Amino acid sequence: MSPEEHQNRVRVYGQDRVKKMLFTSFDKQRLAHAYLFYGPRGVGKNAMALSVASSLICRNEMREGCGSCDACQNMARLEHPGFRLILPVPTRPRQIKEAKYTEILRERALQWMSDPYREIDYSPELTTLPIIGIEQIRAMKKEVLLKLAGGGTRVFILAQAEEMNPAASNSLLKLLEEPPAGTILILTTSIPGRLLKTITSRCQLIRFDPLSETQIAQALTEGWSYPSERAAFYARIAGGSLQRALSMVDEGYEDRRRTAIRLLEKSCAGDPIERLDLVEDLTRKSDKVEVREILHVLLIWMRDIYHVQLDARDRVLNIDSVDALNRFASTWSGFDSGAGLRCVERAIDYTEKNVYLPDVLFFLSHDLFACVQKDRQRWRKS
Repeated sequence: MSPEEHQNRVRVYGQDRVKKMLFTSFDKQRLAHAYLFYGPRGVGKNAMALSVASSLICRNEMREGCGSCDACQNMARLEHPGFRLILPVPTRPRQIKEAKYTEILRERALQWMSDPYREIDYSPELTTLPIIGIEQIRAMKKEVLLKLAGGGTRVFILAQAEEMNPAASNSLLKLLEEPPAGTILILTTSIPGRLLKTITSRCQLIRFDPLSETQIAQALTEGWSYPSERAAFYARIAGGSLQRALSMVDEGYEDRRRTAIRLLEKSCAGDPIERLDLVEDLTRKSDKVEVREILHVLLIWMRDIYHVQLDARDRVLNIDSVDALNRFASTWSGFDSGAGLRCVERAIDYTEKNVYLPDVLFFLSHDLFACVQKDRQRWRKS
């Protein structure tokens, strides 16, 4: 297989249960008209959607596509008439011309096609929150009405479907109520609760599970050629998400960890001016995606503090930073790490729901300080 053909085939790591279910339906030609792939972020929903689409588009009718036929190659270039990818996109700034804006969106979509495990970053050109708008759904509905030359199945992938705005959701619902023949829609989401119940009820729901450490380590070494020791470390702290492992190994886990520790320690110290300055600094330098990744690193750090407090150091993930964890546990001996974990989890949830970032970080800092205050209050009462 040539490098180009290999690139045109998307590998799905793990998810054997889902693979068996979908490809049994594929072999028996009993695929549903609409699917909703849901589960944690970065576990293979998008890759599986591409795999199913490739199976249906491939002229050689191979599972996951052959990568060599003209149909597979055209699909990889987003040029196949029977395949469309719909992604959340930022709005066009006034200073960017339409042609340049379209070029940026196409470039990012091609990146997604070649590596659907990574999260798309539209910066620095586009900075507004990406959404799926009604115009994207209207364009899809117009295309559904067209007949494919030579027949075949038309496949649409709506990635991060939870980012549809209300108008887009209602427009999609009308299409799902009267599904056209010869068309398959695959929606992916990590937050199914944000979709209309009437949309989810009209799709076949497919749940995706977190990946194991072994599966993530294998993916990092085989798919991205990372050294095995490094892959094993990031697989251990990725929380079942290959996307998060890739983000940490590629984009400065050490920097994020330093930022997360700084946020925690400044919060515990309780100086309101320093906390405000920290929140302002973080939101000035980081977008929603970056803040969410910092909070995930903080969550791992907080769990390690919890294990140190329980004298369960064999369960610590940041094994290169045991001394720093011990210092924190000693300095803030009464810190309620269980409550702190819940605070960080809640903050991550707020970032997923697009709550105003400065508010998320300010209230997180306030809540972490309260985890110290709780112990002080218990000490005074005793």
